[in-house]
Amino acid sequence: MMRNILPTVLDTKCNNIYLEERSVAKSVAEDVVGPQSAGVWDFVIPPVFFINLFKHKRKKEAFVLNLLFTKKLALEAARDMVDRDLTREAALAQADAATNSVLAGDSKGVYSDRVRQKQLREIELLVDHYHRLIMTEGKTFEYMLQGAYKSKADYLEFARKLSRAEKEVNHAALQTVGRNAAARDFIDRMEEAVEAIRQSDAGKYFPEGTGE
Repeated sequence: MMRNILPTVLDTKCNNIYLEERSVAKSVAEDVVGPQSAGVWDFVIPPVFFINLFKHKRKKEAFVLNLLFTKKLALEAARDMVDRDLTREAALAQADAATNSVLAGDSKGVYSDRVRQKQLREIELLVDHYHRLIMTEGKTFEYMLQGAYKSKADYLEFARKLSRAEKEVNHAALQTVGRNAAARDFIDRMEEAVEAIRQSDAGKYFPEGTGE
């Protein structure tokens, strides 16, 4: 009986997590993707997000997909820990192999191993986060988050760790391309947008009276 029920529940949980992450990415895109010159996009995006933007006709959608790169790898790993009974180490090894494949296939030299290692640290945090969400009794993102983090302060502590990991990825990417004011400004605005959304979400999902 559980073999028939569990995949449906797991599918629902993972889908709701993905939809939330996509919603965040779209909100960030709305804030930071404007009428950028082609030069800024050529220079900034590849070393930060590592997916070929120019296969996509719409800049905002391409930006969203790139923001979701590490999130998707982490969610797949967390899901496999539950669905396939993988250990955390084995699940993370899959993400390691996936990013290493991107590195091996990079013919333009815009994806360095230094950036990849920073991404893997971000993925580690996300795997633990998603696994906590999946293992709660809730199915909606709101109930999963409230089940995994008992207070606003608890959730914000995770958000701060994730933010630090993401900034390390961005910093490593900037080192790859060298000093550039446009790139730095773009990333600053992106990081500010992400921070604002997470602060807003903390207030939305953990309103006053639910614990600090």
